[in-house]
Amino acid sequence: MSIFDRVVLSIFTFSLAIISGLMVVLAIVPTWFEATSWIESVLTTTSGRFILGIVGFVFFAASVRLILTALTGQGDGRPVVHETQHGEIRISLDAVENLVKKVARGVKGVREIKAEITHAEDGGLRARLRGTISPEVSIPEVSEEIQSSVRQYVKRVVGIEMAEVAIHVENIAAEGNRRRLD
Repeated sequence: MSIFDRVVLSIFTFSLAIISGLMVVLAIVPTWFEATSWIESVLTTTSGRFILGIVGFVFFAASVRLILTALTGQGDGRPVVHETQHGEIRISLDAVENLVKKVARGVKGVREIKAEITHAEDGGLRARLRGTISPEVSIPEVSEEIQSSVRQYVKRVVGIEMAEVAIHVENIAAEGNRRRLD
């Protein structure tokens, strides 16, 4: 779920909590607020109907957005699926991501690594790796070794080809900090 959807969900849920709380109070103490006269005054004025229409539209749009998000999910959340003679095997992209990080961390010169795995259009997988490299190694050589290792390991363990293994070196590690983070 994207950050925008989380914000919409939070506002939507908070608004519904306030509305339902007011409904409970009105059910317990009906004289606390003259709901019928307020509704009548809102519906008889043009500005009241306009505001009511805008609020209704916003709630309707938020509802549709949240329903579609729930039904479709994120496209990249689909698992890798293998059909065998014994049944179906599903491997989550998070599991593949953890495998990729493990392999990349095993390459000499890699200090930190973050991975994002998505489905490629051709049915394979796409890996985007971001990390920190030691200053004493060649970035092109380390990058090529990471790409090769990740491709081979994912093919062997998961059984699917990597369409792309993109590497973004975010930083070169400080000289004094020579230990690797695992």
